[in-house]
Amino acid sequence: MDGMATSAVVQETVSRVSSFIFNKHEEKVSKGHNLERLEMAHTELELAIERSSKLPITDVALLRRRKILKRALNECGDVLLRYKLQAIEDEESQQGRIAYATKSSIAHLFGLAKDGPSGLDVQRFEWFAGCAGKLVKDLESGCSLWQYTFSNPLTRQLLEGKTLWYEMEKGTIQRGFFISPICFEDRGLEAALAYRYKDQEMPEKNFRLALNLRLSESTDIVGYAIKCLQPLTSQFKVVAEFAKEELTLLPNLQDISHSFAPPAIIQESYTEITQSFRPDPLCCKTNGQRPFANNIMSSELAHIFPEQVIGICLTPNISALEYSFHSSIDGASRYTVTYRPPPLEFAACFIPHLLSEGVQKNYVVERLGGKIEHKNGASIQQTCEMFRSKTFDCFVRQADLTDYSVSWMSKHGAAYFCLRTPSSERAGAPKTSGRSSTWKTA
Repeated sequence: MDGMATSAVVQETVSRVSSFIFNKHEEKVSKGHNLERLEMAHTELELAIERSSKLPITDVALLRRRKILKRALNECGDVLLRYKLQAIEDEESQQGRIAYATKSSIAHLFGLAKDGPSGLDVQRFEWFAGCAGKLVKDLESGCSLWQYTFSNPLTRQLLEGKTLWYEMEKGTIQRGFFISPICFEDRGLEAALAYRYKDQEMPEKNFRLALNLRLSESTDIVGYAIKCLQPLTSQFKVVAEFAKEELTLLPNLQDISHSFAPPAIIQESYTEITQSFRPDPLCCKTNGQRPFANNIMSSELAHIFPEQVIGICLTPNISALEYSFHSSIDGASRYTVTYRPPPLEFAACFIPHLLSEGVQKNYVVERLGGKIEHKNGASIQQTCEMFRSKTFDCFVRQADLTDYSVSWMSKHGAAYFCLRTPSSERAGAPKTSGRSSTWKTA
C-alpha cells in the first residue's frame, strides 16, 4: 500500500511539473505574441501619422482625430519600450547576468507586471491603429482632384498646391495680389493672401489687405475677406466699400501666374506669424456649436469674424478733412482758399485667436502723440466707436498731431487701430493754429 501511495504521489508530482512547464511555455509564447502584436500596432500608427503629415488636412474633425491618434502613438511607444526592457531584463535574469534585487527594482521603476502586455492592452492599440489607417484613407480620398471639382476656382488651385500671384499696371493704377497655401503637420492647410491697390492720381483710394486663414474645400477666400471688412463698414464706409469692390474682381482676373512651392521666406515668416496669432488651431471650433475658446473665455472677435480667420490687416488711405480758409476785409470782400492735404494713413488689424497670458479682462492702450493711457473693460465695439469719434476730433483740433493709435487686448483676441499723417502732410500747407482758420488781408 505504501508503495502504491508513493507511486501515486510521484505521478501526481510529475504531472504537475509537466503541466507547469507546458503552461509556462504557452505563457511565454503568448507574451511574446502580444509583444509582437503591440509592436505591429505601433508601426501602423507611426506609418499613418507620418503619412498624414504629408497630406493637406482641410477638415477640423480630421485634424482633431489626428491629434488623438498622435497621442495614442506616443503612449503605445512608451508601453512598447517598457515591455521590451522588461523582456530583456527577464532574459538576462534567467541567464544569471543580473541579480534578483536589480530585476525587482527595475520592474518597480517602470510599474510593470512580469506578465507583459495584456490582450486588452494590445487590442486597444490595435483599435487605434485601425482608426489611423482609416484617417489616411479619408485624407487620400479627400486629396483626389475630383473632390475639388466644385470648389471655388481660386481655392481649387490652392488645394492643388499652387501659389498664385498677379501684377497689373494700367495708367496710374497698379494692382497686385499673392496667395499661397501652406501645409502644417499639426495645423492642417492654411493660406496667406496679400492684395494691393495703388492709384497715383487718387491716393485716397490706395489700400493693402493681408489675410491669413485655415483652408478647406468649401472656403471662399474672397467671400471671407469681404466679410472681414464688414465690421469696418459702419466706421469707415467709403474705404471698406471700395476695398470690397476691388476684391470682387479677384476671381475674374486674367493672366494669373502660379508655382508649386511658396518662397522659403514666406514659409518661414508665415509659420512664425500663424503660431503666434493662433497658438491652438482648434480653438473656437467644436461639434458645429457656437465659437468657444478652450471653455475659458469666449472671444468677442470670434463672434464677429469667420472662425477660419487667423488674422487680417487692412491699411488704406483715408481722405483727410477738406481745409477751408476764409478771408475778408471788413466784410467788403471775401474769398475762399481750399487746401486738400494728402490722405491720412489708416491701419486696422484684427487677431481673433491671439492668447494673452495673464490678461483677465479687456483693456485698451491709447497712444495720442507722446501720451499713453490705459483703460479697462472696453468691448471691441466700444473701442472702434471711440477710435472713430476721437480720431477726427483730435486731428481737427490739434494741428501738430501726427499719429493716434489704439490697441485692444483681451484674454482671447486682439485688435489694433492707427491713423497718422504722412511725413509730407504739411509741406505745402499754411501754418495755422488749427485745422481751420480765417485769414485777414489788408
